[in-house]
Amino acid sequence: MQRFLRAVAVLTAALLLVLCLPSCQDKTLAGRSFYFPLDAEPRQLDPQVSTDRSSMTVAAALFEGLTRLDENGKAVPAAAQWTVSEDRMTYTFTLRESQWSNGEPVTADDFLFGIQRAVQPSTRSSLASQLFDIVGAEDINEGRAELSSLGVRVQDYRTLIITLREPNDAFPERVASTPFMPCNRAFFESTGGKYGLEKDYVLTNGPFMLSRWSHGEYLVIKKHEGYHDQESILPAAVRYVIGQVEDPVTSLAEGNLDAAEISPSQVEAAREENLQLIPLEDTISYLWMNNTAKGLTKEETRRALREALQWDALTALIGEAGYTVATGYTAPAAVLHGGEPYRTEANGLVPETVGGGTVTAAQAQQHLAEGMAAEGLTTLPKMTLLCADDEFSQNLARYILQSWQKNLGLYFTMEALPEAELETRVRVGNYELALCASQAEGLTALEALGEYASSSTHNLARFSDADYDVLYESARTGDMTREKLERLEAALQEACPCVPLFFKTRYFALAEEVSGMVIRPFGGGAFGAEIDFRGAGKPE
Repeated sequence: MQRFLRAVAVLTAALLLVLCLPSCQDKTLAGRSFYFPLDAEPRQLDPQVSTDRSSMTVAAALFEGLTRLDENGKAVPAAAQWTVSEDRMTYTFTLRESQWSNGEPVTADDFLFGIQRAVQPSTRSSLASQLFDIVGAEDINEGRAELSSLGVRVQDYRTLIITLREPNDAFPERVASTPFMPCNRAFFESTGGKYGLEKDYVLTNGPFMLSRWSHGEYLVIKKHEGYHDQESILPAAVRYVIGQVEDPVTSLAEGNLDAAEISPSQVEAAREENLQLIPLEDTISYLWMNNTAKGLTKEETRRALREALQWDALTALIGEAGYTVATGYTAPAAVLHGGEPYRTEANGLVPETVGGGTVTAAQAQQHLAEGMAAEGLTTLPKMTLLCADDEFSQNLARYILQSWQKNLGLYFTMEALPEAELETRVRVGNYELALCASQAEGLTALEALGEYASSSTHNLARFSDADYDVLYESARTGDMTREKLERLEAALQEACPCVPLFFKTRYFALAEEVSGMVIRPFGGGAFGAEIDFRGAGKPE
């Protein structure tokens, strides 16, 4: 626990990790070009619909919302300043004077049209739920209301007014996400259905503009001189290189890249090359249970599987591998609204297990019998535990299977898969039991816990519980407090949709002389980009 708390103190005192030397605003560092990898080709540079990591990464540099997130994860003015009504339900955004990449002024109607596109059923945007705080948005998206009922209106060309269904203190942070970004109505209609697919069909309002797009090879973005805050943007251009980088450490050391994620096994080589290392505590490895699979639909059964674990043996194996035992359903980097770390020593959760000395095998067996009876089963179906094909994962799977055999009399099989195949199986729900790591899709503890809501599109356990949904809505709206989140997480622990096992650390490496970059955990969350390079510089 002390090791974990030290990690929290070091890594999450602020949400966003910033590397900025005192001279980072020195003009000798400005005007440089930077090089970053993209794992895959962006599918479409359309903020209202793009969900793949590559598209969101590039879109976050090309477009700007009404707000953006600062280095602490707090919303700050971006394309607009704002005020809030006394009842906290009406936001008035006043746009800054700024231009589209074709020189036309950015107007309030551009933001209205972007929001309208995101919620319209015909757009089929999987991001639409991010706008459901707005009056009428959910009903419009579900086809129950006309677009005219949307609680967004233009007062004049620089003023946009948004009305919420109920107060939500986190709404300014939500507005920084991609579906809230603007879309020029006339330009969109002129693309004939090709919006965002080619350079000529992309019009942007952010700090950078798209200069070249060679499909399958690279994209080049350059500084947008018509951006309202262009004086603070240091890089002259950025090139995204498309495709997996075989040896990122060498590419960084030789100047072919300026920042890249590296594997834990490459950390020592990065140190030898004097690269800057940024650890991110944003990933949890879980024992996933498919809550829709026969035999796993009842929480009593799932709790029995958790309780039967020989936790002492598992934690010893986890510690020997250099990982930190998980203390709940949120990673150490998850924060409260405003950037304060959510996890504390007081609210850490430890599962009740036979190996932890908190329950007996007989109690676990009783819960298993109750779960099977509730599902109308006399025996539990044969199941397969999926895991990655590395030695540690297979050993961990064997320990778990042995626990169930010893304490519950259950004999399940194991199947080792390449990591990419394992992740795909879990993501699409083609599994019964699985050992697999996962990152939350948002920066906050609320977003991590919200992934278990029935409406979530990242609900890997396929968990659904009406009482949990009510608690989540209570935590999501009104005054957002640590106490609400702790009650929500406690309910999740009780329902046991899955079992958090250990925290994993990811690493970003930066070239030695680069400064001023912000590296965000959780892939940038709803903001959409892991790297904020607005203030990045490097000497000539």
